[in-house]
Order: sequence, then structure tokens, then C-alpha cells
Amino acid sequence: MTKRSDNMPIYALRTTMGQEQSLSEHLARRAELRPHLKIYSVLVPGGLKGYIFVEAESIDEVEILVEGMRHVRKRPRASRAEEIPIDQLDHFLIPRPVIEGVDIYDIVEVISGPFKGSRARVTDINVGKEEVTVELLAMDLQIPVKISGDAVRVIEKSTEKTEEEDEYLL
Repeated sequence: MTKRSDNMPIYALRTTMGQEQSLSEHLARRAELRPHLKIYSVLVPGGLKGYIFVEAESIDEVEILVEGMRHVRKRPRASRAEEIPIDQLDHFLIPRPVIEGVDIYDIVEVISGPFKGSRARVTDINVGKEEVTVELLAMDLQIPVKISGDAVRVIEKSTEKTEEEDEYLL
């Protein structure tokens, strides 16, 4: 890919769902092999399926890049693609904390590791290490277990108030 200058337009490509990563790698390789094309970057946002964003000098450059490619659902020119401002893509570019949305006393499901499939109650959250301490519900003996924040999924939000909320209300 060629060297970028500031404020290049970004165009969205509609793709076959599930093919975003492989298509973006193929587009990046194709852009590197064709240095005359003014393609600066290819972005695959994690939370948006079926779309790839291409930063290029013009829509014509993107048209040439995707010519003959499989899994491109709508051509930029045919769909009258407009430039996308970078501020509309900020939420895809800024990383979210892994434990966002997990609160103390929430019921979670462990989705990886030795306790995979188990249900547990969150007893503590370490934001710095992105870890949660849970007590497994299936066990009679409640032993606290520390698990990575990305290894749990919230099943049920807590209705109990935390001690911090109680102190705040007093």
C-alpha cells in the first residue's frame, strides 16, 4: 500500500458475511502488488459484519481494486458510495474494556477454560488486570476463582445492590 497523506476519503464495501477478514487480506495484498493504486488502508471492524472500509484517494481506485473479486456484494460506484467521515468509525477504532458490562453479583457463564459451560456469580472485578472473581454455582463449596474477563458472558444482571451503592445512598 502506498504512503498516506492526511484526510483521505474512506469508502465502505458490502461483503459476504463471514468473509470480511479473508477479503481484506486479499485486498491488502492486491493493493501492495499494484503500487499505482492509491489505496492507503483496509479496515475490518470487529463489531460490524458484512462491511470492509477502504481508505483510498478516490472511488475509482477502490473500483479498480475490487474488480473481479469474489465476496464483494455491492460495487462502490454502483451503490453510489459516499465518503465516510473518520469520526463515524471512531467507536470501531477505540478498544473497549473486556469486562465492560460485567457488574458484581451478575450471573455469568464461563465460555472458556477448565470451567467452560459453568454458571457463576461475580464477586469481585479487577479492572486493571481485566479479571473477574467468581463463585461457581454448581459447587456446594463456594471457592472464589479468578478468571479472565473475556472468558465470561453475562447471562443475568444482578438485582442486588452492591455495598458501594448502599454507602452512596446513606
